Amino acid sequence: METLVSNEQLDQGLAKIFGIKPDQAGVNLEAIRLRAATALDKYGRTVAELFARQSVPVPPPVHLQWWAEGSRVQVVNAHPDRERIEVILNGHGDVVEDFKELELLHEILRNTELAGAGTTADQHFSVGITSSGPIAFFSE
Repeated sequence: METLVSNEQLDQGLAKIFGIKPDQAGVNLEAIRLRAATALDKYGRTVAELFARQSVPVPPPVHLQWWAEGSRVQVVNAHPDRERIEVILNGHGDVVEDFKELELLHEILRNTELAGAGTTADQHFSVGITSSGPIAFFSE
């Protein structure tokens, strides 16, 4: 059975996520962008600290995606410390949760920006950890 949510319920839910008070205007795309950018910066700093403590080299960059079958973050490029990175990241529940939050925020942005312009079904949210900092992107 499909559950339908009214626009008002959706607006209230998004307002709660983004900390918008009832007397303020509705959620806008800039608030979501700001939250996504702040979350990405925080995620990058957290991962950089974990990598520094464990002597994980960057470069080469690390390409991260969500692995649905295992409900965890996976390294999808050929980094020499791939398996160790996955153990490090997935051993910290907050890092896993933060990745899912990043994915949600960027999916909202992407689907809003591309509304009516086609499907994003074959694209996957990714985070790149580079020596210059983190980047969020979609890949096939």
